[in-house]
Amino acid sequence: MLAGTLFLQAAEEVSEDGMLQKFANSGTTIEFDNARISADDNRQHFRGNVVISIGDLDVRTEEATYDLAARSATMPGTVEVNFSVMRFVMADAAFDGTTQTLSANNVRGGADLAFIAGDTITASEKNCSIRNGAVYFCEPHWSSIAFHADALEYDAGEDYLHVKNAVFRIAGVPVLAFPPFSAPRFERPPVRIWANTGSSSAPGIYFRTMTHLTLWENIEPGMLFDFYERSGVLAGPAATYKFQDNSEMRWAIGDLKTAYINDTASRDDDIYGNAIGGKRGFVDWTHKQEIDGLEISASVHYWSDSEVMRNFRPEIYDTNQNPDSYVEFVFPGEAYYVSALTRFRPNEFQNVQQRLPEIRFDLQPREIFETGIFQHFNASYASLREKNSDQYALSQINSDDDTLKSSRADFYYGLTAPVKFGDIATLTPVLGARVTYYGETVPEEAESYTRVLGQLGFDLQFLATGTSDFQNETWKIDGLRHIFRPVFQYRYMPGTHEQSARVPAIDRETYLAAPAIIDLAENRAVDQIYDEHAFRFGLENVFQTRDKAYGSRNLAELNIYQDLRKTYRPYDNRTLSHNFVELDFMPADWVNFFARHRMDVYSFETRALTTGVRFTDGDLWALYFALSYVSDENRAHYGYEPEVRQYSIGGSYRINSYYSIFAAWRFNDLTNTLTEQYYGLRQRLGNSWSIQYYVRHRQDAGDDSDFSVGLSFNLVTF
Repeated sequence: MLAGTLFLQAAEEVSEDGMLQKFANSGTTIEFDNARISADDNRQHFRGNVVISIGDLDVRTEEATYDLAARSATMPGTVEVNFSVMRFVMADAAFDGTTQTLSANNVRGGADLAFIAGDTITASEKNCSIRNGAVYFCEPHWSSIAFHADALEYDAGEDYLHVKNAVFRIAGVPVLAFPPFSAPRFERPPVRIWANTGSSSAPGIYFRTMTHLTLWENIEPGMLFDFYERSGVLAGPAATYKFQDNSEMRWAIGDLKTAYINDTASRDDDIYGNAIGGKRGFVDWTHKQEIDGLEISASVHYWSDSEVMRNFRPEIYDTNQNPDSYVEFVFPGEAYYVSALTRFRPNEFQNVQQRLPEIRFDLQPREIFETGIFQHFNASYASLREKNSDQYALSQINSDDDTLKSSRADFYYGLTAPVKFGDIATLTPVLGARVTYYGETVPEEAESYTRVLGQLGFDLQFLATGTSDFQNETWKIDGLRHIFRPVFQYRYMPGTHEQSARVPAIDRETYLAAPAIIDLAENRAVDQIYDEHAFRFGLENVFQTRDKAYGSRNLAELNIYQDLRKTYRPYDNRTLSHNFVELDFMPADWVNFFARHRMDVYSFETRALTTGVRFTDGDLWALYFALSYVSDENRAHYGYEPEVRQYSIGGSYRINSYYSIFAAWRFNDLTNTLTEQYYGLRQRLGNSWSIQYYVRHRQDAGDDSDFSVGLSFNLVTF
C-alpha cells in the first residue's frame, strides 16, 4: 500500500488517546499524542512524540505534516532516526510516501566508535545513503582519524558500511586515497597506528611507524615503515590475526613483525666486539593455535645482528633482550600428553640449547588397581646441539670443542603412595628410576654411554592453621588466618659421578635465587644430575584476610628452604646448601613487595637477591624500586656473569585528565654508572590519541650510549 493511504487510514482510525495506530496490511506503525485533518490544505498534522516505524527505520520527531495530494510528509526541526544499529540526527526531513524514503540535510550520527557526518541522507527500510560524508573514529574531533568520502552507504540487512571514493585523513591531513571498500560498521577504528619520532646521536633524526588495517574481522595486515637520517628507510610487512570457528576446539592467534634496512650509517661494533654489516633486519613472530585438541605454539625471533632491535625497535628490545625461538606441538590424550618441540638458533650471536627435535610422552599419574599407589612414566628422545656463541664459550663447561652434540633417549618410571593423616599431614613415599642413553659422549670419538639413576625418598607436609579477629580499617583487614606448612623432602639417588664428565652438558643447571629441584623425575637439568643424598626442610607461611568481594585474599607469604646433603658437584660439595628465602607482601591494593634471597650459610654472604616494591594510588601516581644482585663465581661455570648489581627506580604522576609525568633511572653499582635516565610527559589528545614526549640518556649501552629526545603517539580505543 502507498504511504499516503497508510496515513489516511491512521487519520480515520484515531483512538481517543491517540497513542498508537497500526496500518492495515503493513508493518508500519505511527505513534503520536495529537492528530488532526485540515480541510483547508488537505493535510494531516501530527504533534507530540511522533514516531513512524517502517521495518528497521524508526523516525522520531515532535511535528510532522502529511500532504494527502503529494503523498509526502515534512518534519521541520530536529529529526531522530534509529536505523537498525545506527542512530542519526538531522534537520528538516522529508518523507516520500510513493518511494517510502526519508531524506534530510545536515546529518550527524553513527554507532559504536564510528561517528558519521554528511550533507544529505536518503534512507529506506533496509539501507541509507549519505552524500559528501565523513566517518570519524572515537569522536568527531579535529585530531581524530577519519574517512572523507563522496558516498557512504549502510546496508542494514548485512550490517555493512560501503565507502566510495574515500580519502583517509589523520587530524584533517590527507594521508591515503582508498578505492571503494566495505567494512562491518566500524566497531573499532579501521586502523591501529603507533608512531615514534625523535633524534639521537646514532641514527640522527628518525620517524618510526607501525600501522595495521582493521577492516576485517580475523586478520589485521600491517606494515612497519621507518625513516632514519643516517641509516635510511626500514620497512616490512606485519600482521596480527585471530581465527575461531563455531567450535571452541579450533582457534588461532598470532602476531608478526618483519623489517629490512640497507643501513648506510657508520656504526660502532656490537656489544660483543663484532662489526655490524649494512644489510640488517628482523623477524618477530608469535603464534598459538588449537586444532581439535592439538595445541601448537611457535615463537620465532630472527635478528641480523645483536643490536638491530636495540637500534630500530627499542620498545621490543626492552622487553625481550634474549629471545627464544621454538615450535611446539602438544596432543593431550585422556591420560597422557604427546609433545614435539623444536628449539633452534636463528641468531649466531646467541647461546641456544637446540632441540632438533625433542619428542616426549608423559603419562599422567595413574592409580594401580585402587591400591593407593600411583605410577608415573615419561619418555623422550632428543637430538641436541649447542655451539659457541658471543654470549659465552663452551670451554666454560666440559668441552674443548666449539660444538656440543648429543642424541639422548631418556626414560623415567616411578611410584608414589600418598597417605593422609587427617587434615594434619600428608606423607608421600617416592620410588623411581631414570635411564638415560647418550649416543654421543665427550670426547666425540668415545663410545655411547647409558646412565642409570634411581631415587628413594619421601615428601612430607604438615598443615596447621590459626585465626584471629584482628581488624584494621587502613589496611582493610577483616580477620586474620595463618596457614603454616612445614615441608620435608628426602631423596637418596646413588650413581656413578665419575662418569658424569662423559656426558655432553647441554641441559645444565640454572643459577637462580630459588632452590633447585631435587626430585629425579622433575629435574630438567638432565645432563647435570649428580649423586644426591639430600634432606630439604622448608617452612611455608601464608597470611590471609576476608575479601569484601569474594572469599579471601593473601596479605603475605614467607617461605624458607634449607638443604642438608651429601652430594658430588664439580664446584660445590659442601654439606649445607645455600639458604633460600621467598617473601611476598601485598597487604593492600596500593602496595606490592617481593624478595627472593639466596645466602651462603657458611659465610652468611648474600649470593643472589632479587627484590622489588611498587606503590600505587589508583591511576593518580605510582612508584617502584627494584634490585638485581648476584655474587657467586660458580655462575661462570654455567655460562653466567659471576657478579651483577643493578638498581632501578621509577614512577609516574597524573596531573589531570589530560597530562601525566613519568621518570625512570637505572644504576650499575659495579661500574658506579647511571646507565639510563628517562623523563617524559604523557598527554591525552581528545579521545583518540595518547602522546608521549620524552628525553632519554644511556651510558655504557653499546651503540646506543647517547642522549635522545622523542615523541610517540598511539591511537587509543575503548
